[in-house]
Amino acid sequence: MTARGRVTLGVLIDSLGPDVIRPLVLPNGRRPLAGAPVIYEPEEQMAGLDGAVLLVTGRPSAETVARAGESRVAAVVVKPGGADLEALTAAASASGAALLAAPPELSWGQLYTLVDALLAVVAPAGDPGGARAGDLFALANEVAIRVGGAVAIEDVAMRVLAYSTVEGQPIDELRREGILGRRVPEHPTNTEEYAAVMRADGAVWSYEPREFYPRLAIAVRSHGEALGTIWAVQAEEPLTSDAAVVLAEAAAAAAPHLARINLAADEARRRRDECLGWLLRGMGAVDELAASFGLSPGEPLTVVSLGPANGTADVFAASHAADLLRTTYLAYRIRAVTGVVDGRAHAVVAAEACTPLVRRITADTLARVGERLGGGWKAGIGRTSDGVATLRTSARQAEEALRALCGRFADEPVGTHEELSAALFLTDLDGALRANGSLRGEPLALIAAHDARHGTRFVHSLSVWIAAHYDVPRAAELLSVHPNTLRYRLRRIGELVPLDEPDTRLVLALQLRLNGDTKPVP
Repeated sequence: MTARGRVTLGVLIDSLGPDVIRPLVLPNGRRPLAGAPVIYEPEEQMAGLDGAVLLVTGRPSAETVARAGESRVAAVVVKPGGADLEALTAAASASGAALLAAPPELSWGQLYTLVDALLAVVAPAGDPGGARAGDLFALANEVAIRVGGAVAIEDVAMRVLAYSTVEGQPIDELRREGILGRRVPEHPTNTEEYAAVMRADGAVWSYEPREFYPRLAIAVRSHGEALGTIWAVQAEEPLTSDAAVVLAEAAAAAAPHLARINLAADEARRRRDECLGWLLRGMGAVDELAASFGLSPGEPLTVVSLGPANGTADVFAASHAADLLRTTYLAYRIRAVTGVVDGRAHAVVAAEACTPLVRRITADTLARVGERLGGGWKAGIGRTSDGVATLRTSARQAEEALRALCGRFADEPVGTHEELSAALFLTDLDGALRANGSLRGEPLALIAAHDARHGTRFVHSLSVWIAAHYDVPRAAELLSVHPNTLRYRLRRIGELVPLDEPDTRLVLALQLRLNGDTKPVP
């Protein structure tokens, strides 16, 4: 049983499985509805937590559990190590809040993501006439029992929609990472393996990556359209002899569920991304758009733009990056709106861009995106605007910062527009000059031609001298020559070009920097 945006405690417990969460006490049984997860510090106030799944950090107390019940929290999740379980369960029984336990090795951020992703899968089921997405978890468990191996159901973007939680069925690290990240981890063999499954008329075996268990997989289709896949893990014990038939039956049963989930999710995502694009461009009734996203029109807002270092990302990768960023911000109670605009992941954050927390969790998200999607991802941050009326300026600056980070003149994964002003200038200048060949033209060309004719290394000596901020002793040390030797070389270079003129030095420094011939000297 589900309601839009919520699931019953029974669905929550069964879907996540005993390796993720287990009940300690359920005062009102498995039927109460549980909603959004909230990471809670014990010293915080409890407000607006009706139906929440409260993830209590630190050492939980009976008082916290009792207050959670008074605040109509659906469930309190604790890590039992060092806690007085008897006192906690007594407080939960008296207050009416369910008490659940999470394993110590599971981070609160990972648990938050799992609960949030479960709600995202089930939420479309609240639509009138819609198939219950929660039934996919029941289907995964049924298939796992019948075939004798753990089962996962995915959409075409390799997002894990549901998975089995049958006790005693082993899984490998690939499956575990897929569950925790809600997406199959990036691997060089993914493309061909999934293509083979999609091409096949029935179930086929997948033996890649070789370091993990083999899998029997089948495509889920409706009227010829691919909707997703179902995967059964074969561990030490072989799958049942009729496993292929069972998977074919499961694919037919899953098709209407996936069709409805995909349709609802695609429409909601399309509408959200469209509205976010209007907000970032300052189009339409921006105050109303901001309010629809839960943002106050007059509050400070900052835009963050994400993209891979190579500058290209498909819509699935960008959507996944945006989803990860949203759940990470929410886990720290940072209000943010995320989506995909013009092929890039964007976030509008109700926080100052320079706060260490925003920067740190953005960098952490980039690392997770890179692990799952491959490639080095970057995040550009615009200046904080004073409201939605000037948000488009922050959006433009975030895009410019991202462009600078993806260029040759910045190495950090995250950067603000003001930090990257020099790198952005060099990036723009490089693009403007490279096409007409002036980067290798005079005056640098005159010195390079001399090197070519006479076997000298004047260009190298010049680049080291400039990188050392024109400090002759320091540059000579780096070149392993006597300072007088370097002074002689500089005089000889001065005979080729007017090295004493400031403009000549500036142009040579830019030519060498843009050609990659100079690097900062420590």
